[in-house]
Amino acid sequence: MRQSQRQNPTARRAFLRIAEGLGWRTRAALARVRDVENAFKKVFWRVVGFRDSERKLMGDSQTYWNNLPDPSLQQNSHWRGAGIFVDDARWLALGRQHLHLYEQFARAIDHLRPPKRIVEWGCGGGMNAVHFAALADDFYGVDISSASLDECAKQMNIAGLHNFSPVLIDVANPEAALRQIPASCDLAISTYVFELLPTPEYGYRILKIVYALLAPSGIAIVQIKYSEGDWKTRSQRWSYVRNLAWNATYRIEEFWQAAERCGFMPKMVTLVPKQPLVNDRNYAYLLLQKPNTEIQTERQCQ
Repeated sequence: MRQSQRQNPTARRAFLRIAEGLGWRTRAALARVRDVENAFKKVFWRVVGFRDSERKLMGDSQTYWNNLPDPSLQQNSHWRGAGIFVDDARWLALGRQHLHLYEQFARAIDHLRPPKRIVEWGCGGGMNAVHFAALADDFYGVDISSASLDECAKQMNIAGLHNFSPVLIDVANPEAALRQIPASCDLAISTYVFELLPTPEYGYRILKIVYALLAPSGIAIVQIKYSEGDWKTRSQRWSYVRNLAWNATYRIEEFWQAAERCGFMPKMVTLVPKQPLVNDRNYAYLLLQKPNTEIQTERQCQ
């Protein structure tokens, strides 16, 4: 009896090690099956031409960004203290990097006049706003989520900044921002937004609005997720939430030319193939400038 009791702990440990190994292998095998399944679905839907309509993707976008119980929402909206941004240094560093990029862009084109009015398309939880708003008299934050606008205002107040004007719009009517921002802006910024838009064509629609919001000679810094031309990095156009950060991607030259058709003079582009602060990749920042004088043209963004 005593010998059996002495052997039991050893047998139990051996059994647990075997079970743990089998569990790990089972999880790994299931993960591979899911990867193969997802890859097959993407190829199949691309071959047969399956797409969600833009209207459906717009509706899914509006629903997702206003679904407060969703645990991923706050991190994806760059709320301070949420998800990966529980690391406050990460949250601050990301916005600071964008400010430094703006300063580098402005020096490169000798655009050193301080902006009086700034508009951010997709301000989220204020990650950029707390850095940029100190530069201007007025800072307009555009978003489709009233909760994110409230969070942005909260972070602005914590930073001692009181020049924030929230601009709430609906995905179906982004042009409403034109009526809510009373004066032309000198600087427009949009980061971690264009890949979240329903479709690339919708992104060109936003680009036209940004152009209209800017004063002559004003500049815009727009971040896109760039496509490498393969099925992995192309715009997915289906299941908005499942493909959240890959809904709208662009070839860099394609977006550059679309900006020209809107009337912009594209000036520079900076690539960030990997961004460890958000654990993502394929980012391009474009510097666009509105001409000093309005150029009348029949061409439109498309």
